[in-house]
Amino acid sequence: MAVGVGLRIGSVVSTAVLASNDPGSPDPVVIARDTVLHIDSDGTTVLGGAPHPAGEARYLSGFLGRVGDPAGVTASDGRIYRAEDSMATAIACLLHECQPLPPDGGPDGGLPAVTATYPSRWDQSTVAALRAALDYADLRHIALVSDAEAAATWYASEISETPGQLVGIFHVDDGGSTVNLVRSGVSAGKAFRFAAKSAPSPAAQLATALGAFGWLSHNLDAVVVMGDGFVARDRSHVQSIADSLAAKLGVRTLVGPGPEQTAALGAAILAAGFTPARVVKARIGLPPSYDVTDVLTGGIPRIRELEAAERARAEAAAERDRAAGAPGSPAPVPATTASDPRSDDTRSDDSSADEAFGTTVTTVTTRPIRNYSAIGAVVAVILLLAFAAVALL
Repeated sequence: MAVGVGLRIGSVVSTAVLASNDPGSPDPVVIARDTVLHIDSDGTTVLGGAPHPAGEARYLSGFLGRVGDPAGVTASDGRIYRAEDSMATAIACLLHECQPLPPDGGPDGGLPAVTATYPSRWDQSTVAALRAALDYADLRHIALVSDAEAAATWYASEISETPGQLVGIFHVDDGGSTVNLVRSGVSAGKAFRFAAKSAPSPAAQLATALGAFGWLSHNLDAVVVMGDGFVARDRSHVQSIADSLAAKLGVRTLVGPGPEQTAALGAAILAAGFTPARVVKARIGLPPSYDVTDVLTGGIPRIRELEAAERARAEAAAERDRAAGAPGSPAPVPATTASDPRSDDTRSDDSSADEAFGTTVTTVTTRPIRNYSAIGAVVAVILLLAFAAVALL
């Protein structure tokens, strides 16, 4: 029996699923952790769980939305880390939670294959940054797939009676929603992103995505609604989105398990060796992640604390710029000291703890901005005096 491992790092909760796509296989094993990296003073890194007051040196969250951003992400002690390295470390920690894996559970008889997902709205450069970080961390064996493609795999494996159908993926999160169309397991094109403020109705969002490719709602086999972040805590809200899509578009609509765990389950099915459904199967149910994590106790306060500290640093920097009379400048570009074989960047060798986790990014100050408005005024006065002198002659 082939077993696959699916991993998903969410903005609040991260999930690992061990599952098989074979008929009659046991129920999936689900592991959920808060998306907070705890880094001990000895370099040990743990994803989620209770705080470590005795040996914890720092903790880190918010890196999912910063992957590919050269400004990095700030830890609780003010250190700045590459977000893609933090993401790779979180994936490694989540995979470690799945040990021991069956030695002959893979499709080829070896260790089970592993597939991790990434947000469907990411562009190619962001995905490439995560891929490079995984390769650098000796995690080349982990395959990457978008949340939408993984969720469509879950639908094709567990629900669909006909392979190769067009499936809409409506993914709602704390910042808005992302709409993807997946045909025969592959995204039809770019993701359509809608901000939470002043966004059209879910039906209008899906219609926009369909219209971009010349499709109509009747071309869809189904729509799968997923959730991520704090909004996924409200299952009734996610279900109301599905109900509105079904009512307005007349299309089969389902809420994936979790609902933020759908992609992790689909990734596990892909890793196990996906075969399209030929008969109707019973749905695989997964428990809501907040039932098995500390996200309602220890996790959220630490995430909120880091967010508040990040806002305070940004406001302080903006206030310094205003006091100096200079316009607000972007976040400084990270600089490091030791060679990084992945790219032209350089890496810091600050301490053994940082080497075990990833790389600390040391920021540098930006060059002072000249007061060009004052220089321009002086030049204008000189030109006026010159013209006056010519007129007198």
